[in-house]
Amino acid sequence: MDFKADLRKWTDIAVICLAMLVVFFVVNIIHFRFFEVSVILYSCIVDIIIAAVIVVPIAYWYYQNKRQTLNSIEFSMAFLLASSALTLYAVMGPTVIDRSLSIYIVEKLNQRGGDVAFDAFEDIFVKEYMPEYSLVDVRLTEQFASGTVRRDGECVVLTERGKSLANFMNGYRRLLLPRKRNLMGEITDRLTRPFDNTEQVVDVSCNRATKSAE
Repeated sequence: MDFKADLRKWTDIAVICLAMLVVFFVVNIIHFRFFEVSVILYSCIVDIIIAAVIVVPIAYWYYQNKRQTLNSIEFSMAFLLASSALTLYAVMGPTVIDRSLSIYIVEKLNQRGGDVAFDAFEDIFVKEYMPEYSLVDVRLTEQFASGTVRRDGECVVLTERGKSLANFMNGYRRLLLPRKRNLMGEITDRLTRPFDNTEQVVDVSCNRATKSAE
């Protein structure tokens, strides 16, 4: 076993990963600051692909022709390791920050001086959270971009892809989410079937403006 040779290999793998990370963050910052973004996660994945297109040919040529320390399998492992780390960042970083109500609660408490009445949170979510984060516009834009819904006049219509996703998520909730969830001291399974026995208080028919006028 050649310790120095192995050390060189791991060093080179680390250099490739670092190069991917640096190029990704440069591309990602430029993308998020200056170009249109519909879905954060999809945009991050595009940026990972762009980073790979930039880094992989240069690194492959260098390590195959100049340094000659990594074979094709080791080089592929380095690329897959970097891509996996960046995908994890895309999911756990900007996507979570953009979507997380938990993070919003902490930010809102900080904005309001560190304390908020417990009974005020429901109004805060409806009257402040939704407009502050343009929640309806953001989430509908994501669904249009994902192809799960489409616009038909004044109606938003579920597509076949959307139906498949909804059915899958419903099954996932019922089968794989916790059955004994602690919600403010109450142990319940109601989040595995959130739409069961709920009152539908909003008129969602597409001609409700006409009905109201009548």
